[in-house]
Amino acid sequence: MSHLLRIMSLSIIAIALLAGVAVGQEGAQTEDCSAKAAANRAIAELAAWNNKEAKTILKKAKGKYGSTPEYQTAWALLEIQEGTEKDPKKFDRGVKNLEKATKKKTFDAVASFFEGEILYQRDQRNEAKVAWTTASERAAEMVALDKNDPTALFYYGAASVRLKEFGDARKALKNALRKGFDPAMVHHQIGLSYLYQKQWAKAKKEFDKGLEVKERYAPMYFWRAMAWDKMGRKDNMLIDLDQYIKLAPTGPEAGKARAVLASAG
Repeated sequence: MSHLLRIMSLSIIAIALLAGVAVGQEGAQTEDCSAKAAANRAIAELAAWNNKEAKTILKKAKGKYGSTPEYQTAWALLEIQEGTEKDPKKFDRGVKNLEKATKKKTFDAVASFFEGEILYQRDQRNEAKVAWTTASERAAEMVALDKNDPTALFYYGAASVRLKEFGDARKALKNALRKGFDPAMVHHQIGLSYLYQKQWAKAKKEFDKGLEVKERYAPMYFWRAMAWDKMGRKDNMLIDLDQYIKLAPTGPEAGKARAVLASAG
């Protein structure tokens, strides 16, 4: 099954997408009630493929934050994810709304990062790289304004993973973790950085850490399965692929996972 890594594609929920809660290790006792925090909480659930939870968060926040760029970015991502393989019209509407969000200053690094994810899915590799470069630059500007901003640090790190700047990526991601960003999201992105460098054992270790924090994190099972495959553990690979399908039956990698399981009998 070593050919599996050739079929890997980035997706919103891979993000290493992708996103997290601005309330973590250093700020667990006081919940941030800002528009950014509400959006981050919703995106964190989307990253784990917990669409219902994300929608609940956004519906509750709509009255207070519905007109903010942060909220509109998260809602666009919800539309995209709900539309994946089920409702093309909703998917396209979400993509258009995400494009609008990239032009609004407060959350544009986040929107640009996810725009890159969508472009990559569509096999528009050069355009995706441009979007991730924009996300990296804008996140760097945010860090320059506030070096303790966990959201800026995370998206700088996540974009750097996509741009194959792995040293900078892991440094920023670990700093984001220290500043309170969602640990499952951080470990996922660090795991992807090692996976892309073919450091299978290190990647698997990071995915283990992420799943310890958030057991219902669908994409982490898929990518850990890829690491298991390269480590020669087909049994564990199949277990993780099965778990991915159970948690994300309409996820972007579900077809690939089912194909591998079917070939294994």
